[in-house]
Amino acid sequence: MVTKSTHEPKAKVMSATDVWYDAREIASVLKHNLLESEPMVRVQIPLSTFLNAVENLDREELLILQKHIETRLAS
Repeated sequence: MVTKSTHEPKAKVMSATDVWYDAREIASVLKHNLLESEPMVRVQIPLSTFLNAVENLDREELLILQKHIETRLAS
């Protein structure tokens, strides 16, 4: 038998199944928020078109791109 306790003695302890469902729900919400807040690009384009698009990125976007490229080059 497993002894269970909480910081609040009268609180119910969640079952493993409840914890699993809560964790999945939180992961789903976080994924949704990420997809809503981050632009996605998934197209095959010529390199010249990509380089032209880079010219229109602002500083913050360029820093994100730089970090990503440095990570790829390091692997």
